[in-house]
Amino acid sequence: MKLKLLDGFTLAEVLITLGIIGVVSALTLPSLITSYKKQEASARLKKFNSMMGQALIFSVEENGDVNEWDLSLRPKEFAARYWAPYLKTLSIEEKGGRAIIYFSDGSKLTIYRGRCMDCEFDINGDKKPNVEGRDIFIFLACDKTITEWCHNKGWCTYRSDKIETRERKLEKCKNNGKYCSALLEIDNWEFKDDYPYRL
Repeated sequence: MKLKLLDGFTLAEVLITLGIIGVVSALTLPSLITSYKKQEASARLKKFNSMMGQALIFSVEENGDVNEWDLSLRPKEFAARYWAPYLKTLSIEEKGGRAIIYFSDGSKLTIYRGRCMDCEFDINGDKKPNVEGRDIFIFLACDKTITEWCHNKGWCTYRSDKIETRERKLEKCKNNGKYCSALLEIDNWEFKDDYPYRL
């Protein structure tokens, strides 16, 4: 009775195949990670923008227009009264004259009051890089009578003018990360290929 010999791969063939797979993985993995980061940041920004716009509407209905809110309150008390009841917050802290609201997804919102309330949304909380345009995005909560920024909306992205062209927003974003939220809003919160900052 003859034994039938089975053909198999040699060790050299297996190692060459694994080497090719490794090279292909090394070439594609960074772009996959970047794509995932962009999708995650985009989803968080969309959710945040919608959530805060609705929270402002509810707060104004119960507490009056933004210009009627009690600015004498300490920042933590201010956030607890005017924002927290309308948001799902994890905790509220106060630091350097600013209120910091932490959310369960690891993101955070820092609010400081001026003519409008500057709202600094950090998509990954206290993790680095903490750079505007990369993981920090600026929004405004204004009284509707202040039309030079939010155009009677109350909640808006950070902007300095009423010029709505994408090219102008892109140029402003390149020069100052504060303005990147306005560019992303025009792009439906998607990070286009010409977005000037690496996430």
